[in-house]
Amino acid sequence: MKTWIILGSMLLSHWSIAADIPGSSDLPEVKRPLGSEIVRYREGVQSAIRFPLERVERVNNRLVIDNELEIEGHVIDITYELGPREDYESYMATLERAVVGQGAEILFSCESRGCGVSGLWANSLFKVRELYGPNGDQLYFAAKLPGATDRYLSAYGIERGNRRQYVHIRLVEPDIDKSRFQGAQGLLSEGRVILPVEFAGNRVSPESRAAITAIASDLKSLSADELAIVAYRAVTPGGSLDDAMTQSTARAEHVQALLREAGLVIESAYGLGPLVAPADLSPDRVEIVKFR
Repeated sequence: MKTWIILGSMLLSHWSIAADIPGSSDLPEVKRPLGSEIVRYREGVQSAIRFPLERVERVNNRLVIDNELEIEGHVIDITYELGPREDYESYMATLERAVVGQGAEILFSCESRGCGVSGLWANSLFKVRELYGPNGDQLYFAAKLPGATDRYLSAYGIERGNRRQYVHIRLVEPDIDKSRFQGAQGLLSEGRVILPVEFAGNRVSPESRAAITAIASDLKSLSADELAIVAYRAVTPGGSLDDAMTQSTARAEHVQALLREAGLVIESAYGLGPLVAPADLSPDRVEIVKFR
């Protein structure tokens, strides 16, 4: 009996250690949900970060938010899968009270169908497929945190049809200089780097064009014939694999053209749709890969 208890404890310890994805961490401002694990984590500088202050809707196949902040800056996204010790509704209520107690101002909150379409939150805003669930089983709030500099925190919670529950935390710090992009070091150490650009359709958004210059300047120290542009694109609701492949190829080639205009010529550009996308990263992104 003691042997089984020891083995059980070792297994539980192993899973608690191995649960979070590598490189992830909690926010100091946010108490972690009991028994949860981090299944998605992303951090970086972005332009045109959409921070909803109203329900999220689809009109003529477009994402529409009547009231939102559009921020350029540093963003941290953390997705927790909740365990059996806490449900998303009680956790969200506790978290909202906690941030208000810290002096935060609640800018918007919603629940159930009042938040709009869950698929848009999951696939268009946060780009985390685990957050897709019934429209009636979602909660969201957005807050401005206290302090000398502007910082914004949002939390989105949902229970999926399979009863799994998730909470997505986003922390945004505006006005971070895009020239801080340092992809060359990432390519040398990791062999790939995600580009801090957003898209409007299959073209780099006007707000992200300035980032292209910084990217081209930073990567000029590397041999361009060892680099390739790779774009990924999730299959959208009602779309097909072929659509996603075509869209990702168009994105890769558009980034390639913009980089060429900025003085960096990378001959290889590929669109892979949702295929062979590394785990735990956004399914909608563009990378530069060092293949030699």
